Amino acid sequence: MPSLDAIKADILSLGPDIHVDTTTPDLFFFIGDERRMPFATIVTHDTDFDGFAQLDRDGAFRLNISLDRHTFATLFPEHNSRAALEAANFDYATRDNILPHPVYGRMHWVCSINPDSSYPQCQALLSTAYELGRR
Repeated sequence: MPSLDAIKADILSLGPDIHVDTTTPDLFFFIGDERRMPFATIVTHDTDFDGFAQLDRDGAFRLNISLDRHTFATLFPEHNSRAALEAANFDYATRDNILPHPVYGRMHWVCSINPDSSYPQCQALLSTAYELGRR
């Protein structure tokens, strides 16, 4: 399984215009200097509004990736509407699966907790997210 530091390095290697905000325990990856909306994040703890992933477990972190509607629908053809996402019964605490983000899935974000065998697909999705963000 790639470490959090290895994933951070892989994301930063996508392009010279990527900036990472490390002012919190979580990592936010931005393209360019505006830093309005990250294209990827790594979250390392639960919050009051998002405890779905149970990130307070030892060593747990969640890689989050912003996608477009088309790419999201390709991954989750039966869950690409808000109603379908709300009706879905995903186990958001499962490690090493790519799932819609428990809070931001309706905005086409996907996530994986401690990606391992899913990491090659995560890397491809990170490349897609980076290219989408550069547009």
